[in-house]
Amino acid sequence: MSKSKWVTRFYKESNYMAHFNQANGMFMRYGQDNIDPFCNMAGPELLDIAITNFCEKNCSFCYRQSHNQGKFMSLDDYRLVMEQASQVGVLQVALGGGNPNQHPDFIEILKMTREFDIIPSYTTNGQGLTDKIYQATKKLCGAMAVSWYEPYDTPLALIERANGYKIPTNIHFLLSKTSLPLAIELLEKGTDTLSKINALIFLNYKPIHSPESLCLSEGEEISRFLDLVKNAKVCQIGFDSCMISYLTKLSNDLAHESVDFCEAGRFSGYVSEELNFYPCSFLNDISQNGINLKTTSLTEAWRNGEEFVKIREKLNAPGIQNYPISACLTCQSYSFCHGGCQILNINRCRALPAAS
Repeated sequence: MSKSKWVTRFYKESNYMAHFNQANGMFMRYGQDNIDPFCNMAGPELLDIAITNFCEKNCSFCYRQSHNQGKFMSLDDYRLVMEQASQVGVLQVALGGGNPNQHPDFIEILKMTREFDIIPSYTTNGQGLTDKIYQATKKLCGAMAVSWYEPYDTPLALIERANGYKIPTNIHFLLSKTSLPLAIELLEKGTDTLSKINALIFLNYKPIHSPESLCLSEGEEISRFLDLVKNAKVCQIGFDSCMISYLTKLSNDLAHESVDFCEAGRFSGYVSEELNFYPCSFLNDISQNGINLKTTSLTEAWRNGEEFVKIREKLNAPGIQNYPISACLTCQSYSFCHGGCQILNINRCRALPAAS
């Protein structure tokens, strides 16, 4: 991408400023009058867009159950999303699936995104990448991420090729009970690999089509992992907001302005390959309340959609009935994590009784 370009937005209705560097992805958000903004009522800053549910890997842990007969979003449908995204001030999109780069019009999708002055990035399993896609990624994308799971020769080869094109590359690592030892090993012994990437991003496991028994839980192993994260120096370390309840254990070591609780329905939203709009991608397979953007505007869905209103109410917790579990009532970390994930039972405190 070209040299640094800052975009500044003032969202008057929500009374906050946002600064986004389109070249390196640096993002800052701050409220007026020293009040942190709770949400952007104009629309999302970031859209997570599944342009396909095609994937030939058939991973057992996939929360979308992507498969080799998955649907591809049409270019006309994608343009409709971009038109609406541009109108509400979306700054960036994360293209996913499925495996997004195997969309037959993937490069056109990247070009179209930039036509609307929105920055695309994407996550790949490493299949279907070509020189043309690498070249388009270098020219048009903020970054690319590779999913990290066996066999590791695929993501390792991708990282090497991406480095050859000078593409900022992240590793997306799905954390579960079974993968946690592998994460510890990567942090302890993977210096050579980690030195070649921009950031290592850990994602909390979501038990939608797979067992809840694989969810992370409190214990010595997660404590050891977090200690390694705290002392990591080889590359940047990041987490999806679904990990926020576990990050409370590091709250004294983190700059709080660099951490946010769940952004679903507050600053981010998800569009499926069928143009159904949700606050979060994890609702796609468990809720019937997606709003189709062919029949309802993104603005109307964002402001008044049932799932959007509901998740904002839960995260804002104006009353006892909205606290996820009883312990949140007295927990000193509540202002840090806001009860963690409001959709799935994946939080550090999930074994405690729910609030009545």
